[in-house]
Amino acid sequence: MKKILLSLLVLMTLTNVQAQRKRTTKVKKEPEPVLPQMTVEEALAAYDFTSAEQLLNYEITTRKKQNEPTLEQEEKLQRVHKAQMKLNAVERVMFIDSLVVSRNDVLSHIHLNPECGTLSDYANFFHQPDTMDCTVFQSEMGDQVYYAQADKKGSLNLYTRTIYGDGTSSEPTLLKGISESGEHQNYPFVMTDGTTIYFAAQGPESLGGYDIFMSRYDADEKRFLAPENIGMPFNSPANDYLYVIDEFSNLGWFVTDRNMPADKVCIYIFVPNETRKVYVPEETPIEKLRQLARITSIRDTWTNNEAVRGAQFRLREANKTQQAANASDVYFVVTDNMVYRKKSDFRSEAAQQRFDSWLAAQEELKKTRKTLDNMRRDYHNATQERRTQLKPDILSLEQSEERLVASIRELEKDIRKYELGL
Repeated sequence: MKKILLSLLVLMTLTNVQAQRKRTTKVKKEPEPVLPQMTVEEALAAYDFTSAEQLLNYEITTRKKQNEPTLEQEEKLQRVHKAQMKLNAVERVMFIDSLVVSRNDVLSHIHLNPECGTLSDYANFFHQPDTMDCTVFQSEMGDQVYYAQADKKGSLNLYTRTIYGDGTSSEPTLLKGISESGEHQNYPFVMTDGTTIYFAAQGPESLGGYDIFMSRYDADEKRFLAPENIGMPFNSPANDYLYVIDEFSNLGWFVTDRNMPADKVCIYIFVPNETRKVYVPEETPIEKLRQLARITSIRDTWTNNEAVRGAQFRLREANKTQQAANASDVYFVVTDNMVYRKKSDFRSEAAQQRFDSWLAAQEELKKTRKTLDNMRRDYHNATQERRTQLKPDILSLEQSEERLVASIRELEKDIRKYELGL
């Protein structure tokens, strides 16, 4: 019996000692991670996607421990991963100018050559109210339009219509291949090849709100190919809208609201690349790469000063042309003291008819001279073999130019004769 009691006493003593040890042993806590001293939004604005990833991962872990939803943070984290990939492939683009304008006044500042088509807002083009800030692109021939329109759910989709000679049009056709790619597609622009389209959309492949995408029409499949995000510096965690290329003046415009107040946007003018070239991350310091992607400094993008000066000159000429058009550049001198600006100014019906022909001939002369200018520039930079090919075409166009000038002079004589009753 004594042995049993002694054993129990020893067991109780050991148990008390172990319990005391447990009470006195400190529980080691995991050290708190060292996080960047910024918010996720600040990291995104600085294009510091590494810090944004750290902050989001910490927030997701914390919310999971507290049994809180993490869907919003996980979706944002996916966008951060996409943005990091785009940062490693920033296109090498030369920006020559920028201007801050009201969101409602963007189109009036994009001076596109008419041979590239025209841009207008939905309300003015279709004479219908528009609350979605939709735009319309019309081809140079005026026979095709592309535009954004809201469906019953309020989501914007891109459509096209054929415009007939009598002013009527076909039924709207949804752009297959593009309509499935994301929500709120808007701001279409089609290149002169008639198959390449740029537009903005919100969707799973966007870095932020709107991003700019590109697609091409597959004539065999009768649908557009899967759209591609055109990447940085054109796209950002903010909203990036319209993207326009003037192939005749070799200028481009794109519109973004990055770092802008709510009612303003910035229009950047750039020199389009014939082939896409990117900054090599291994050769470019990360902070420099971020600045180039954000377009912190236009001058930092200049890799060819001569090309920049040429583009700035072309931009000034495009602005002058637009200003002249806005001021009505139709001047028909009837006498030294009499200048007409429109058809209705003429009293003679015969003069009015010939005035229409005169306007058409003037427009044809502009196109001929523009084509000649392009061909002469190509001739100057071409090889001898290419010059031999171009020469007869240039001579033929020069003869066409001479005939048009002679025709215009004869029309002017006839118009004055009929209007003055000579």
